[in-house]
Amino acid sequence: MLYKETVSPTTLELLNKLIAEPLLKDFFLVGDTALSLQIGHRMSIDLDLFTTSEFDENALLEGMETNYRFQLDYQQKNTLKGRIGDVKVDLIAHRYPLLENLINEDGVRMAGLKDIGAMKINAITGNGTRVKDYIDIAYLSSHLTSIELLEAYQGKYVNRNPLMAIKSLVYHQDIDFSDPVEIMDENYSWQFIKTRLDQMLEEPEILFGPLNYAESPKNEIKRNPRR
Repeated sequence: MLYKETVSPTTLELLNKLIAEPLLKDFFLVGDTALSLQIGHRMSIDLDLFTTSEFDENALLEGMETNYRFQLDYQQKNTLKGRIGDVKVDLIAHRYPLLENLINEDGVRMAGLKDIGAMKINAITGNGTRVKDYIDIAYLSSHLTSIELLEAYQGKYVNRNPLMAIKSLVYHQDIDFSDPVEIMDENYSWQFIKTRLDQMLEEPEILFGPLNYAESPKNEIKRNPRR
């Protein structure tokens, strides 16, 4: 089941068109929207479509401009970033191995949680300014343990240092807290997110229960360790 309420009807309609587009047959949804559709934790507005193969960005740009009035903001080899209407759309060749088979649900082709989690950790390690990335990792703790997330990161990015990833998860000085975040049915609290991130590293084998803003962040329910 997809949590379609986490994406606006306009964005969801565009996503369905892009996923069915022959020009994008090798692309799949990743990032914020792929995660929100799968775990339903917050609203997301952008579409990040990745492929593991190189592509001709000039030919793809021409097709996207013709078919969707794609407005280009940035272009380099294997990368197109722009907008279709009011929706930000990135088309990128991310040439790292997939850890899991792609999910195809309700016609939406997207990466699984381990791949998304690895990408989120990689983003935090490279540029720890987006508060949304930290929030996403905290919510992923109800679906994957810290050990599983770090193993996914090491498996996808074999030459990266996992110690840097651990340090990045607890270093919050560069975060831009002005970036708006809309958590589904709740008011987001950074203290809960920070506490959960700390707990994840203190007890890396634990699969935590859902974040509950009605409780004290120190008294959250934990599930059993992964076997």
